[in-house]
Amino acid sequence: MSALRPDRLSITGALLARNWGWNLLGQAAPLAAGVLALPAIVRGLGADRFGLLALAWSLISAFTVFDLGLGRAVTKFVAEALGAGRRKDVPQILWPAVATQTALAGVGALALAALAPAAVAHVLRVAPEFRGEAVRALQVVAATLPVVLVALTFQGALQAAQRFDILTVVRTAASASMFLVPLAGVMLGWDLPAMLLAILIVRVLALAVVLIACDRVLGGLRPDPRRRGPALRGLLTFGAWASASAIVQFLLAPADRLVIGGELSMAALAHYAIPRELISRLGVVATGSAAMVLFPAFSALSGARDLERLRVLFGRATKYLVLVAVPGFGLVAVFAEELLGAWLGPALAAASAPALRILAAGGALQALATSLLVLLQGLGRADLTGRLHLAQAPAYLAALWWMVRLRGIEGAALVWSGRVALDVVVMLEAARRVGAWTWSDARRAAWRASLPVAVFCGAAVLIHATPAPGLRALLIGGLLLLCCWWVWARALDAGERRAIGVLLSMGRGDRS
Repeated sequence: MSALRPDRLSITGALLARNWGWNLLGQAAPLAAGVLALPAIVRGLGADRFGLLALAWSLISAFTVFDLGLGRAVTKFVAEALGAGRRKDVPQILWPAVATQTALAGVGALALAALAPAAVAHVLRVAPEFRGEAVRALQVVAATLPVVLVALTFQGALQAAQRFDILTVVRTAASASMFLVPLAGVMLGWDLPAMLLAILIVRVLALAVVLIACDRVLGGLRPDPRRRGPALRGLLTFGAWASASAIVQFLLAPADRLVIGGELSMAALAHYAIPRELISRLGVVATGSAAMVLFPAFSALSGARDLERLRVLFGRATKYLVLVAVPGFGLVAVFAEELLGAWLGPALAAASAPALRILAAGGALQALATSLLVLLQGLGRADLTGRLHLAQAPAYLAALWWMVRLRGIEGAALVWSGRVALDVVVMLEAARRVGAWTWSDARRAAWRASLPVAVFCGAAVLIHATPAPGLRALLIGGLLLLCCWWVWARALDAGERRAIGVLLSMGRGDRS
């Protein structure tokens, strides 16, 4: 059954579960392609050319952050229109955003292409024999900018329509091409600009597929002059606040590592960067794919003025994230030294484990913070999240500098986890004030989800004290089985169990 009914978007538990599964698949496939292809690419290109390729990857990824939030705004407003049964308003929302995105991206592309020779000559330390190739490579990257940003806008419309099956196929192909095209180029003897040009062609084809998919899924994209969508100013305002949150978080993400590198040493940075990267990657798996599905669902229910169902969906989503994230990060915290020791050796484990334990606590809280962020933005209150992140940035940087000097890498971990905790507290109160949850909802969720999680984490701490490794592994396995039984039998209702069955089978039905 299509994600769209004739009158409006149908939000069901099974649909969201299936889309979450598609998102997880879309993240895993490019990662596997990168792991397999990178060694051959590095050997084939050499250090200098691979450095330029890595810079090109970084620039293309950065484009997705600096899109003025228009992709997210399109998802929000299209989902609202579909949720309210106003599907014919979609072209009036989509095309002004596409035109604005194209104009802004075109200016940015021309600027980047014009500055490429100066950047290679005066900013980047490129060996003389590679400078011409580097300039051409950056100019191809500049040409990729409008394609990437316009594709994001159309992808936002597919997200709003809950067509993550199509999105996963297109995104997987585009992301995997970042590794597979250079691998083919190494085998065929291409230079770096030729590889990047081939990546650009793949992106153009992906954009064409997304455009055709939007036209078919949304029932045509021809604007109706008799209908008026939201003013472009509304799209830009929402997008600006959503973009403010994204850009602040993007710029603050490396701040802890920069402060440690500047105030301590490269050795201390290595001891911190590994657990920090581990928690970041685990967080993407635990919450990132769910957030992408939840945002258009919250927006659609907001457009339908169905606050009661929105509260139910938020409660369920938060429960799932807590049930997945807290035990997972809890095990990482309890067995931090053992995990790092098996992976990287006992010397580095002893230095990094204390920071990893603190960061794991922040990682568990980040699951709730992510759910709250997409809830508030789905309700149209991107201004609240934008103001929060803008206001906390100076205090975070000051606290980071002070605590690194005072407590080293553990101080940095404390400040990062503390910032996540502050996000949770502030956004939780904001969500309560706009009616997205009540204290009775919180009490129900605490009994269903928090009790097994608390018992699990407490038992894991006790099991950690068991000296025999074999017995410890056996006890942890038994504890996991007991916790899973509790969650399945007591924390989930019949509808939720059916939805999880759909996620596991990736079936095509969407009954909740």
